[in-house]
Amino acid sequence: MKNILMVVMALCSVSYLQLAYADSLETVRPNAGGKCFSMANTDFSLSYLDANKDGNISKEEYLSGDKNNTEKTFKHLDANNDGQLDKSEQKEIEAVYKSIHDQCKLKSTAT
Repeated sequence: MKNILMVVMALCSVSYLQLAYADSLETVRPNAGGKCFSMANTDFSLSYLDANKDGNISKEEYLSGDKNNTEKTFKHLDANNDGQLDKSEQKEIEAVYKSIHDQCKLKSTAT
């Protein structure tokens, strides 16, 4: 039960971060055809944060990879509390990012 709660909390945190990221993209590229449509061929991978290319993202790599990344968010994302985002955790996060992106696209076309 505790693991399920941790995963739900992590997914909520990721959802919030993805929405904040989409808003920041609109600020950077305001005439790109909408937040989600300007991200048509987006790669949702977190692998760019893996500085040493070992397949895992350490807390240090996560925090230094983006100025918006926080230790609190990392703790939520690290579902097994091992101090790293392993491949399975990364895949879950990427799936949430893609889901939010797809929902945003649907919402944009509905309005």
